[in-house]
Amino acid sequence: MVGEHDDIDRHRSPDQSWIDTFDLVSQRGYTKIVGPVASFSPTLHSPPLRVGKSAPFSSSSTTTSSSSSSSSSAEAFPRIATLSSTHSLTVRDFSSAKAILELSQVSAPIAWSPDGRTIAAAEQQPSSRSQHHHHHQNHYRVGTWDVRTGCRTGRVPGHIDAVTHMAFTPDGTALVTLSRDGTVRVTDPVASRTLYKLEIGDNNGSSGPRIPRALGVSPDGATVVSVWGTAVHVWMPRHGQLTSYALGATRHCEGWPLCVSPDCRYIASWTEDGFDVMDAASGSVVCASVGGPLVTAAEFSGDGRILVVGRISGDVEVWDVVDERV
Repeated sequence: MVGEHDDIDRHRSPDQSWIDTFDLVSQRGYTKIVGPVASFSPTLHSPPLRVGKSAPFSSSSTTTSSSSSSSSSAEAFPRIATLSSTHSLTVRDFSSAKAILELSQVSAPIAWSPDGRTIAAAEQQPSSRSQHHHHHQNHYRVGTWDVRTGCRTGRVPGHIDAVTHMAFTPDGTALVTLSRDGTVRVTDPVASRTLYKLEIGDNNGSSGPRIPRALGVSPDGATVVSVWGTAVHVWMPRHGQLTSYALGATRHCEGWPLCVSPDCRYIASWTEDGFDVMDAASGSVVCASVGGPLVTAAEFSGDGRILVVGRISGDVEVWDVVDERV
């Protein structure tokens, strides 16, 4: 794998994007992966035991004994989906780097079903203006595919502008999507049927434009938290209940949301001074960090306790939200 990546490095364009993968606990680094977007599957896969094989994606930390190498090869790893700048998606087995699925004419965002068997991605838009005119309703579709067979399993129709965020419900039967058309949709992709729809009005009590910024679906699937501009909407589609508030009314300083925790309890935002974490239900800030380079990305762990923060300097920090420590 090292030689293959060296060859890629010699022929890649200057603006080629790379993604670094590493273990947060051991800080063990793996080889760079080509592409601007990547997403790990929520499930782990144990490869067959292969004595003498290298660690996943040619680990930067080498092992000298066959026993330690075989132990590493027996570890369970997630699969990884990467999007290229040419609008193709590749799902790889992280332990062997073998391509399991390749799709063309798709783009971000992407989402995995909870069991890791289905992947969703936005379908690439046609470039022809006439196609846009005649197929307006299908222009911004999202597709779902079976990772093992590569067969299409469903679609999310109805959006009339780009889909920016999406997530499966915990049971994997529905897909929640946010779009620049100002709607949140809960769709059964297999039946291509909209189950619930929420329309976000212009500004809707916020001081900013109607721009989708973050999405979260609660573990029981009953609550959808979405952030639009500087407004937060806590929606319970099955019960038809909606609670909304403007961030400016609950915060003492300005913040720009980056992500919602998987349990829908927290929202992480970057600020002029650093970043903070606020309670999604009330909007109150529960912890904050001041100082350091600009925060450009953040993501919560599955239990919502750990927050991984990326800075413009290239540094990655791992924070314990509960204990407020790095």
